[in-house]
Amino acid sequence: MKKVTPEQSIRVPVKLVDGEWEFAYGGKVPVGNGTEGELIVPAKAIVDPKFLERMKTKASIRILEEGAELLAYVVTKDDKGISEKSKVHLIPWNAMRDSIATEFIDNWSAGQPSFVKVAIGNPTDRHKAKFETQSGGLWLLIEGRESAGLQSSQISLPDGITDEAAISLNHAFTLLSEVFEPWRKAHTGNVYQRYLYKEKNDRWYPLELLRNGAIAGQEQAIAYSLWQDFLAKIAANKNI
Repeated sequence: MKKVTPEQSIRVPVKLVDGEWEFAYGGKVPVGNGTEGELIVPAKAIVDPKFLERMKTKASIRILEEGAELLAYVVTKDDKGISEKSKVHLIPWNAMRDSIATEFIDNWSAGQPSFVKVAIGNPTDRHKAKFETQSGGLWLLIEGRESAGLQSSQISLPDGITDEAAISLNHAFTLLSEVFEPWRKAHTGNVYQRYLYKEKNDRWYPLELLRNGAIAGQEQAIAYSLWQDFLAKIAANKNI
């Protein structure tokens, strides 16, 4: 199901009457055939225990392996507050212009974007236990039959940036922002837009494509294959 933003949707209260969903205040819901939506009901209202268990099941799919490179984009504005040692790790926009899929990035910040290359690192003991692995990676988290986000093992930052281990995508971005965006009051960001991964066509796309299959097309081979395999398993009612 293609996701829509809150601005593109409307909340419609419904109730089940003789096996059919109706508008809560009477009458059928006037929507077109083939309309998709999301039904939110109390868990206790589900009368099939197996269905309830299936919808509450949590799983994960490894998308990228340990060592895979990512680009983090930062907005430097100027070089004030950035050490010479750190500047050498900045990749200018002009050097990446032709390989960045800018059409998939919605929230470029004001100012001149630059990039810092990072890599997916090794797992902590918590990662090893959660994902039952001895190697790092990037995982798509599944809850029920929907994406619940992405989670990585540790992130390897360029030498000299910090002595602190980056234990997640969010943590790594905070460390990078503190170094390369000293002008910001808050060093947080949307990691699904702030990190780019390299597709098989050698273009860099935001991680949002790996989290949300609705926006991935055949030209994004890694993301497209991931979601086609996932949907096929769901259609076959198989465990992920």
